Amino acid sequence: MIVKDEHRPLIEKVIKRLDSSFFYYDLDGLKDHLENLESLMDDNIKLWYACKANPMSAVLKVFRNCGFGIDVASKGELDQVIRSGVKPENILSTGPSKSRKYLRELLKEDVNIVVCESLNQVYWLNTIANEMGRKPDVLLRVQLEWDDDSSSVLGGNEITPFGEDESTWHKLDMSQTNNLNIIGLHAFQWGNILKTSELEKIWQSTATKAKDLAKKLNIKLDVLDLGGGIGIPYVEDQENVDFKKINLLLQQLKADFGFNNIWMELGRYAVGPYGSYMSQVIDRKTVRGKEILVLDGGINHIARPALTHQAFPCELFRKTDAQTTSYQINGPLCTAIDNLGTFELPNDIQPGDWLAFHQAGAYGFTESMPFFLCHNLAAEVIFYEGNMMIPRNPKKAEDWLV
Repeated sequence: MIVKDEHRPLIEKVIKRLDSSFFYYDLDGLKDHLENLESLMDDNIKLWYACKANPMSAVLKVFRNCGFGIDVASKGELDQVIRSGVKPENILSTGPSKSRKYLRELLKEDVNIVVCESLNQVYWLNTIANEMGRKPDVLLRVQLEWDDDSSSVLGGNEITPFGEDESTWHKLDMSQTNNLNIIGLHAFQWGNILKTSELEKIWQSTATKAKDLAKKLNIKLDVLDLGGGIGIPYVEDQENVDFKKINLLLQQLKADFGFNNIWMELGRYAVGPYGSYMSQVIDRKTVRGKEILVLDGGINHIARPALTHQAFPCELFRKTDAQTTSYQINGPLCTAIDNLGTFELPNDIQPGDWLAFHQAGAYGFTESMPFFLCHNLAAEVIFYEGNMMIPRNPKKAEDWLV
């Protein structure tokens, strides 16, 4: 992905106006992408947007207008989604940390679909629903055991707080579920996968285990929620996942196992390619034979490289025909982990130039560690229907330090 030519003049204006690092989101591109996804989907495959990927209100409204439901995993996300005009019936509540207070708040807000991640949450919600005269739809989240020893950001085969294992769900006291409408199971442990063959293997195994568990619990499996997990490429030799193939896989899964409905919670795959992070080169130097660029912002704005050891794709914003050289790119923090990766970039880069990091529409602004060393918080800029807007200006430390 590169900066679109039609966006360059507007980005140049933003650079002059802000003079500080910022994210920009192409909501026109996002809208086209979502409409294409919706056009490819068959009936009984429902797409939700995982709000955690990017909870900006302008982004949420695009998903809302394109007919996506919204998955929230915290009270803050719930409030943001409601403020963005999403109707309660289009909200799905996930996340491992649901207190009694939060469960009650969900029902007060008329959210009627809750993923219960423990026996406690089932029993708490049942009691609250009884008190409030409600009967919410419920998915039980199961944490499966895999032969594969590899891990992922969602845990893979590691033990995580997501859901309960199969043997624990076998202990479910159905007499304490009278006020719940258990409609199916939720199982999601693998993230950022680019191979449809790998997704097929995971989903086939998940479906087999889910159907067996539902039979043992004597619950209906009207819905199987597979979560997300569809990846986007962060390096040049990786290809985009073809959603036509994803739809075919899901339809085959539905047919093979007799499911009425399959749900997907898209985050990174839905919004990631439609955002970039822009930051200015502050210094250039050579250290022990390595070319280093030091930027205005780093993992205080985009933490993913430190968390996953994978970089966002990078390009020089200014066009040039200069030959390339290898640069190690670091942010402004006083820690060696503030490393945004090593890239081949034009060898005429100088302080004052700007770099663009792509695929940053997901897990950028809200996944960062913004307060360390008291640098500016990143601004957020959107392009929509050909117009540029700046809903969030850079915030200086004096705006939040006490």
